Amino acid sequence: MQLTCPHCQFSKEVPIEKLPKDPTRVSCPQCKESFSFPGPGTERANRQSINCPVCDVRQPEAASCSSCGLIYARYNEAKQKKGSSPIQYRPEPLTEKPKAGFWLRAVALMIDCFLIFMIQVIFGVLLAFTNSSGFGLNSSMSVLVQIFSTVVSLFYWIFFTGYCGQTPGKMLLRIQVVTTDGAPLSYGKTFYREVIGKFLSGIIFAIGYLMAAFDDQKQGLHDRMAKTYVIKL
Repeated sequence: MQLTCPHCQFSKEVPIEKLPKDPTRVSCPQCKESFSFPGPGTERANRQSINCPVCDVRQPEAASCSSCGLIYARYNEAKQKKGSSPIQYRPEPLTEKPKAGFWLRAVALMIDCFLIFMIQVIFGVLLAFTNSSGFGLNSSMSVLVQIFSTVVSLFYWIFFTGYCGQTPGKMLLRIQVVTTDGAPLSYGKTFYREVIGKFLSGIIFAIGYLMAAFDDQKQGLHDRMAKTYVIKL
């Protein structure tokens, strides 16, 4: 039997015994596109046939699809109930996800603090080697190290949290900072949370951080100030 691809017009003679008996989809060996094949000896013009709305296989009219098993009556009934528009998937809002508890957040904080400390140590060692007075830091170098350490720490917290709501520590533990209203987390709100909010949370004997252990939404003082949650992904 001569088969011709409707896409590239490639033709090939195929023994009829090697052809599938039932309607199905076949792939062209030249262009790799697939097309429906009605089965040997079938004359489309002389038979009442339909295309399955799911797998698009052309086949004789029946109660169900011979290729994917779709039952047409149930499909049409569901389509009438839902209307003609396609069913859209609506993901669960991030604010409805489970909130990260105090200890999970504390472990993420320790990971981030360790990473920041390593960056500061590496920079300090490099400055010590370049210092002409030997392996040590003079007063000007010490001030430079302190400034660099502060800038690195602020950049680390503000950039990562403002960019995606996750510092590397939070990424490892699969937790994320989101706003309570579902709006994107801006860098301005991130600065308010990470600098001003956390400063106030820590200055009152870290009570602002401990609030996350007892709050019903697992919010620390800085979370309440910036109107944010820390959720589990």
